[in-house]
This record gives sequence, C-alpha cells and structure tokens, in this order.
Amino acid sequence: MNREKLRAYFNHFLPREIIGPVIIVFSLEGVISGLFSMYIPQSYETLAWFMIFLLSVALIAHWGTTGEAEHKLEEKIQQIEN
Repeated sequence: MNREKLRAYFNHFLPREIIGPVIIVFSLEGVISGLFSMYIPQSYETLAWFMIFLLSVALIAHWGTTGEAEHKLEEKIQQIEN
C-alpha cells in the first residue's frame, strides 16, 4: 500500500473512530457515573463503561462512513493516486 494512502486513512479514521469516542466518554463521565451508581451494581461498572465506549465507537464509525466524510476520503485517495 502506498504510504500516502495509509496516511490519508489514518488522518480520516483516527480522529473519528478513536479520539472521538474517547472525548465523548470522558466529557460525559460525570453523567454516566451518576447513572451507573443509580442503576448498575458496582461490580458491573467496568463492563458498563466498556459497553458505552463500544457504543460510541460504533456511532462515530457510522458517522465517519456516511455522507461527506467518506466522499472527502475518496477524493484524497484519488488525488494521491493521480
């Protein structure tokens, strides 16, 4: 694979699928912790955080592969190939 293509994929997916969910989860940490203490036993708290993180990854991944974001990535790849 071309190094420039790989860099374009990293620049497209890293902020959306990795950094985005981390920001979402930690920015809502207080709210999520409050809900956990009311509805989830403390022994399952780690599992619940994992589920929240996976849900945010799935939502961000879906957002990153729809519409304009995907079109911009395809344009970058075409520019690299030409």
